[in-house]
Parts: sequence; C-alpha cells; structure tokens
Amino acid sequence: MVSPHSNTPQATRSRLRAIVSAVEREISRLPGQTGADGGSSPPSALAAAFAGLVQELALGPEPELRECPVCKHMGMRAATVCGYCWTKLSPLPERKSVAA
Repeated sequence: MVSPHSNTPQATRSRLRAIVSAVEREISRLPGQTGADGGSSPPSALAAAFAGLVQELALGPEPELRECPVCKHMGMRAATVCGYCWTKLSPLPERKSVAA
C-alpha cells in the first residue's frame, strides 16, 4: 500500500486539504466582529485573504480511490487498469448520492 506520507501529487494535495480544513476551523474560532444578525464572524480581512488563497490553490474535492487487489497500490476509483502493475480492474458499482 502507498504510504500516506509519500510525495505523490495526490498525497500532497490531500495533506493541503487537511491543512486548509484545520486553518478554516481555527479562523472560525477567532473572536470577530458582530454581524448584522447579532452573530460573530472572523475578522473579515483574514477570512477574505484565506478564501483567496484557497481559491488559488484550487484543490477541489478529495478524489475517490481504491486499492488494486493484486499489488495493493491505491489508484483512482474509476480506473480500469492499475497504474502500477497493469492489472485489469473490474468496474465498481456506482455510489449512491446522499440526499440532504
């Protein structure tokens, strides 16, 4: 199996997504300005700067992965061939979307 600390582009993007989530969580905890609705929000300049950074990173959603049954490397869920050992992969059933 691929180490979670590998330097593949996917692993790097995954670590960036985790860092972005952690920073967003911490920004939301900062004492802020009282909004028109009486609620508190983080300082607008910091929140705006961070939102701009996240937009420039363009990380997108976490890709769906699956493990090759032969070599155990991780690859894209929709792959039809393993990118490491070239084993033909059987299609996985469609995931049902969760309605909110």
